[in-house]
Amino acid sequence: MFKVNLNKLDRSVRGFIGIGVTAFALFNGDIINDVFIEVLLGIFGGLNLISLVFGWCPVYQLAGISTKDS
Repeated sequence: MFKVNLNKLDRSVRGFIGIGVTAFALFNGDIINDVFIEVLLGIFGGLNLISLVFGWCPVYQLAGISTKDS
């Protein structure tokens, strides 16, 4: 279904970003004070976690980019 287009380092970085941003959005609502921004951060973090799990980035695919080693 999806062709893997991310290498291990790229997936790892996305995993750290996804966990960090999602945790921040979930547990620091008193700092953000804007539900819309919290939701956007949650979506951004979630998409990074999906990229970690599947090794596929839709933006990379649209741009024709692949960091996956042959």
